[in-house]
Amino acid sequence: MQHADPAPATPLQRWLLRLVYALAAVTGMVYSYDFGKVIGGPIMGVVLALNGAVFCSIVAGALAEKLCRWWPTSSSPHRPSAT
Repeated sequence: MQHADPAPATPLQRWLLRLVYALAAVTGMVYSYDFGKVIGGPIMGVVLALNGAVFCSIVAGALAEKLCRWWPTSSSPHRPSAT
């Protein structure tokens, strides 16, 4: 399997990626805890909260990394040379 650029290049991209991971983990944790608490009590809520946090951060991180590859590499527009 070939990867063009697996890691974000700029510090802004890295911080945005970390923010996406954290927000997805918190969102997954909240909704999964509520669901787990309903079907099995507080212990099941904690187990499903951890599971939901991991799963949501994996999915959101994969999407964010794919979007980071489309990030422009230069702030100046590309101009072809006149030849």
